[in-house]
Amino acid sequence: MDRSLIEKKVMDTFKRNQGRWFKPRTLKKVARIKDRDYRTLKILLLDLYKNGFIDQKGRHQYSYKPKQQLKTGILAVTSRGFGFVELKDGSEVFVRAQDMQHGLHKDLVRVKILKQQKRDSDKPEAKVVEVIKRHQTEFVGVFQQDRFGQWVIPDDKRLNIKFAIEEGSQKTAKDGHIVAVELVAWDEGHPQPLGRVKEVLGYPGDPGIDIALIVQQHDLLTEWTSKSIAQAESFTEESIQSEVKNRTDLRDLKCFTIDPESAEDFDDAVSIETTESGWKLGVHIADVSHYVMPGSPIDRGARKRGSSVYLVGHAIHMLPKQLASNMCSLKPDVDRLSMSCLMEIGRDGQFLKSEITNSVIHSNQRFTYEEVEEIIKGNQNKYAPEIHEMEALRKVLFKNRKAMGSIDLDIPEPIVVLDESGFPHDIKPSKRLTAHRLVEEFMLAANRVTAEFLNKKFMKAKFPGIYRIHETPSVDDVSKLKTILHRLKIDQEIKTPVKPMDYQKLVEAVRESPYRHFIEKVALRSMTKAKYSVENRGHFGLAFSSYTHFTSPIRRYPDLTVHRLLKQYLVHAKMTPPSTTKLEKLAEHCSQRERVAIEAERDHMKIKQLQYLSKRTGQEFDGVISGVLNFGFFVELAESFVDGLVHAGSLTDDYYEYDEHNFCLIGRRTRKMYRLGDPARVKVVSVSVSEGMADFELVDN
Repeated sequence: MDRSLIEKKVMDTFKRNQGRWFKPRTLKKVARIKDRDYRTLKILLLDLYKNGFIDQKGRHQYSYKPKQQLKTGILAVTSRGFGFVELKDGSEVFVRAQDMQHGLHKDLVRVKILKQQKRDSDKPEAKVVEVIKRHQTEFVGVFQQDRFGQWVIPDDKRLNIKFAIEEGSQKTAKDGHIVAVELVAWDEGHPQPLGRVKEVLGYPGDPGIDIALIVQQHDLLTEWTSKSIAQAESFTEESIQSEVKNRTDLRDLKCFTIDPESAEDFDDAVSIETTESGWKLGVHIADVSHYVMPGSPIDRGARKRGSSVYLVGHAIHMLPKQLASNMCSLKPDVDRLSMSCLMEIGRDGQFLKSEITNSVIHSNQRFTYEEVEEIIKGNQNKYAPEIHEMEALRKVLFKNRKAMGSIDLDIPEPIVVLDESGFPHDIKPSKRLTAHRLVEEFMLAANRVTAEFLNKKFMKAKFPGIYRIHETPSVDDVSKLKTILHRLKIDQEIKTPVKPMDYQKLVEAVRESPYRHFIEKVALRSMTKAKYSVENRGHFGLAFSSYTHFTSPIRRYPDLTVHRLLKQYLVHAKMTPPSTTKLEKLAEHCSQRERVAIEAERDHMKIKQLQYLSKRTGQEFDGVISGVLNFGFFVELAESFVDGLVHAGSLTDDYYEYDEHNFCLIGRRTRKMYRLGDPARVKVVSVSVSEGMADFELVDN
């Protein structure tokens, strides 16, 4: 019998018997299919199941699957087991832990909507029905063995599973080892996936094990191909001299780099000249695009990486070190190829004229931020006149940017000091110097001018660009922020629709508050995440109508792409514009790789913070309540920024109930409250680096 006729008979039988499960032989009889077509029937049933037309139970029972609305999206799982799926239209659905099926964090999944939201603030509930594409197939965890078998417990707490290790594949792994495990299979109906040990990394606490763990967990690329290294080593100082004649020669310009003490490569230099009307500011960026051609071995590796990743005490570079730290680095006292953004700015801070050009420069000095800070304060230096002019310009630019509504958050970051073995012996908050502000302001100016140039090219000739966009916060997120501010007794109006100036006024209002950094973090979380796009939608946080990334091509692939576009648009008056579709895909890829880098950096910082705290059990610290849940509240320590949990059960003076509307725990008898933003002094009770947790107890109620 023809396969299509068999399929029709089968589907008709299923539809007449909805809710009934059939084994293949039973279905053959009911559908009146001949014995000789039994093999075709079995193959057909598997195909119908894979294509979503029927359901399968176990391995040999099938039932009709009514048509249902299925949607696809990326699954984000929380450490508490539940998760959310971001659908293609940008909306989210909620997935309970029991409805995850075999979906893992960041997988592309297909979901079935179970029920719609009851309130506007709720998300629809959904169930994962299919994993379309795994985000990763290699994981890191702890190897364990018992009388039931061998297992790997993933280090990532968002993976609420354990791997059953394939017999004979454990290599040299011993109980307690940190290993990399490869997902082999996860059959329907099996609670645990099957895996094999790919690499034994070592025991927890071994030097460097945390970096190896982060690299494996986030699938970071650390090795370069031999062709890439050979290409990076092939460039010489002579090649620079042969290129000079093709460029604007700026070697007589006084310019210098300003970077952290630990910097190994320098991708930006600055220069300043006074004019009758104001200043001529030069921002000179390493011309990586001269060396890294599209499609070359280095380019393919850099594109995959998307950006450099800066772990604590260790950097994973986007470019081979032989290139990034040598030919591309704007080192002092040598000629270097660059792309220069030259801006004429009036005394009132208005941009009068600008030019972007392929150049060659000769950096006169390598400054650290601290050295420039001392010069600003009055220290003598032969480049002090230039630095004082730069500071005068910075003040004018900042004043104008502030008047536009640009938000100036000043959230300190933890600086971890490591000992010789890589263990943290101190954590202190970063200090934002005037020298940092100076460099930031000049980079913002160059990025803005570059974006405006790209936007003009698009408006005139439809030439596409890549922009750094930051969209207006959603009404829901702004509403949540207003609620938190109200609960914290912060009387600062935020209008609807919200404007950057509203956030700026909030930041100014809490500038003298001892909890300003916490409030700034709350404000930051209410805003959307910046990303890359071919659509110029402006930058909400900076209050710029156009913005891009131009200033760091050594460590960001979007900047390298912007340099390539600029070269095309500056040289070729008549040309075929680049593919907008391809640029948009690249922008999405770069945004995704940026998120990976941020997650890896945050996870490694968390490990180091907990390692630091693990040697301080019993000690007391001041902090602020940073999150409240029904089982307790989190306290962020003031100096080290480490989060720890105060369990509700440890509050023995009363029985505390969770008030979700007021973000607090309230004592049933005493009515004592523990609220978001409240100060708290705590004692470190226990720390588990492997579980990513610290437990605190309240010291002073």
